[in-house]
Amino acid sequence: MPTIITKIGQYQGASTKQMPAAHLTRTMQLLEKTCNELDTELANEISENPALEMAEECRCPDCKQIIPSYPCQVCLNRLNGSGPIVYVAPRSTKTYSNEEYDEYYSTDNKLKDPETLSEHILKQVAPSVSSNERKIAEHVLARLNEHGFLIDHPAEIASYLRVSLDKTKNVIEIIKRVDPIGVASQDVMECLLIQLDMLEQDGKTHPLAHNLLTKYWEQLGKRDFKTIARKCNVSVQTVRSAAQFIKRNLSPYPAQSHWNNAANATGRYFRPDVEVMKNPHKQDGPLVVQVFSAAQGWLRVSSSVRTMVNKIEDPEKKDEWSAYLERAALFVKCMRQRDNAMKRIVKLIVKRQPQFILGTDKDLIPMTRAELAIELELHESTISRAVANKTIALPNGRIIPLSTFFDRSLAIRAAVQTIIDDETTAMTDEQVAHRLVDHGYKVARRTVAKYRSMLGILPANLRARQIPRAV
Repeated sequence: MPTIITKIGQYQGASTKQMPAAHLTRTMQLLEKTCNELDTELANEISENPALEMAEECRCPDCKQIIPSYPCQVCLNRLNGSGPIVYVAPRSTKTYSNEEYDEYYSTDNKLKDPETLSEHILKQVAPSVSSNERKIAEHVLARLNEHGFLIDHPAEIASYLRVSLDKTKNVIEIIKRVDPIGVASQDVMECLLIQLDMLEQDGKTHPLAHNLLTKYWEQLGKRDFKTIARKCNVSVQTVRSAAQFIKRNLSPYPAQSHWNNAANATGRYFRPDVEVMKNPHKQDGPLVVQVFSAAQGWLRVSSSVRTMVNKIEDPEKKDEWSAYLERAALFVKCMRQRDNAMKRIVKLIVKRQPQFILGTDKDLIPMTRAELAIELELHESTISRAVANKTIALPNGRIIPLSTFFDRSLAIRAAVQTIIDDETTAMTDEQVAHRLVDHGYKVARRTVAKYRSMLGILPANLRARQIPRAV
């Protein structure tokens, strides 16, 4: 199949054949669509065009041969080099998928909205409260701020709902002790103490943790471990271990804890456009990459319709059915070129970024769409269309936008996160900028502030008042 540049047109003065306007436009339209959008597009096209059909057969997009499963072993044997194994196949294929992804990629699986915090809590609270108490719970959950803290005093709620204060407090106490623990607390300290109490009930605690939260909160916020150690008559290391226990086991903002978990959970219901897997047959083998196709079989122009058109004598009807055939042929060709373009682009991205795919954000190698365009002999706008709104599932189960591979700030943000995680005292944005030089990045203070905000990290003056990060 010709590559998309030989059809799409010129790139940097290359002598190429122009694609007809209708062909170019249709191909670009399909390239911009995600797999989910293509599902709808394909279904509509088949329903509207009798000359277009889907054959229930497994056929290789490259060699066109019928194969027992994806990827095509004949085409795999022809591959040269150590690059990734990239193939186009329907989402339902399981040849290279792990069992844990079977439900994940089920054709019956739909994108599900994440469960809200209120829904999550009400499910847990419902068995323990009456119908009247449920109304109190619903009102309490509606009065939480973005951190999960209750912005109203229990007496205000009781007065507003015209119920007893004791009943209101009882419902709030139930809410505080369901997942995520600490929701509906008045402030950070109360939230942490409730979590600590629940841990102690499970036999998991630190003898100094309660005192740090109640008696030495101010010194804890300043990371003044020496003063705490002197007053408690313990070693500085003991104080550090208590602070580390708090950091690892307690969450100051319960709502944030819920949304982090919800983001991970909804990943299994999200349908990515590309999946990267470790080679199941060879530990150090090339990565296996599946570019998902909307077609669940072999899309083709109906041969029976073609035969029928040749027998039609009425010129008007012949023209009508010939138009169906032309439209079907155009759609099939554009769909295959769309899939082929995605395959080529994804293959080069994975070939360039194996460390990031198997590692962390700091392993991302700076890369631009223009660089890929030059190497693939495509126009930069083609790369942009192919990447926009698409997602890719990594071997660790994380699903990220395909555009992440072109995010030049990602590695810098990872370095900012590392620097702040390792700080012994709250560092200003200016100080973080100086530290970034050691990581090979020279950025302005304002840039650090922007990246810190993107990461959800508080400024230095507020971090100093929060739970210390033990060193």
